[in-house]
Amino acid sequence: MQNHFIIEMLGIKDNNVKVWDISQGSDALIVELYTEKRQQKCPFCRCKTKRVHSYRIQPIQGPVLPNQQVKLFLRKRRYLCKDCGKTFFERLQMVDRYQRCTTSLQAEALMYTSSSSFKTAARWTGLTDTRLLRLFDRRNIKTNRVLPRAIAIDEFKGDAGGERFQTVIVDVENKHIIDILEDRKVDTIKKYLRSRDTGQVEIVVMDMSKWFKKAVCDVLDHPLIIADRFHFMRQVYWALDEVRRQVQADVDKPIRLQMKRGKKLLWKSHFNLDEDQEEKVEKLLKIDTRLREAYQLKVMMEKWFKESDHQTASKNLDHCLASLKRSGIEAFHRVRKTFLNWRQEILQAFVYPYNNGYIEGVNNTIKVIKRNSYGIKGFERLKKKILWQQEMKKVMG
Repeated sequence: MQNHFIIEMLGIKDNNVKVWDISQGSDALIVELYTEKRQQKCPFCRCKTKRVHSYRIQPIQGPVLPNQQVKLFLRKRRYLCKDCGKTFFERLQMVDRYQRCTTSLQAEALMYTSSSSFKTAARWTGLTDTRLLRLFDRRNIKTNRVLPRAIAIDEFKGDAGGERFQTVIVDVENKHIIDILEDRKVDTIKKYLRSRDTGQVEIVVMDMSKWFKKAVCDVLDHPLIIADRFHFMRQVYWALDEVRRQVQADVDKPIRLQMKRGKKLLWKSHFNLDEDQEEKVEKLLKIDTRLREAYQLKVMMEKWFKESDHQTASKNLDHCLASLKRSGIEAFHRVRKTFLNWRQEILQAFVYPYNNGYIEGVNNTIKVIKRNSYGIKGFERLKKKILWQQEMKKVMG
């Protein structure tokens, strides 16, 4: 009963592995194991044999207990095939071929890599950093070759493989990372899309990148492109902030500091301001008429965004664009030009309930992965780390 508990504690699944002896070493708990003799199948000729050729003692690294390391010494049999004359070691689930640590310890270490750095996972499990990296790099994480109905594309700053930015592609309906691309170049995206089955793809959500749009339109058969809500409204806030900086450069230092500290207040939605915040905003707008005009245009665009639906978005947008055209502020003229260039994609955002919210969350998760690992320079390793974390989240529920 005690030996059975020890076998379970060590994570050994083989029924023919038994405990021979346990002793306390100077730096670790020593567990000696042996295997019961069983009929084996020759890996060369597939014939069965029970004839033993020789024995060997294999040292194996065991799990880390709360207070000490465990060292296993397994007495393995080498069998002789009477038909072909070749010898072979018995195959066991507890340790893979050419490995010096148990499969359960490997699985535990790989599980830790999904939520922490490789160095931390190696320290927790007693493995060396290089051994854990070799185990991780050998893993093959498959990606889907058939793309779903609705996908989203975005870039993130990975700093891996000699490229500053990488591209992530996700399934926006099922909230699932499909793949990671090594850069954000048009040719790379086109090559990826051509290597996949895109027959089901109908909807593509993206930010307002003309390169993403070009790659998608060149490969896919007239997909429905949706501009992400955050990205097209961000153009309005950037224009307001450009005006704020222009005004700020023309005033004295006390007022300049006041305007600089009021940036977040100016960006905050007019519909969410309380009375005290409205008074502070009014004080800032009295500083310069340019700032007041820019703020009014921002409020107008916010009202269009909040109150429009798929039936009224187009008509209301036309009124807003006409107001932007009459404005004397160059920054909002550029906003108008951007909205005209992306008009159809922007209006689709009011028809379909898709956006880049999930993919932006994925980008934040990638930032955490990079920060925990102090950066991952190899692209393949970074890609596997991202996909492996997703797989582990599925398993852990």
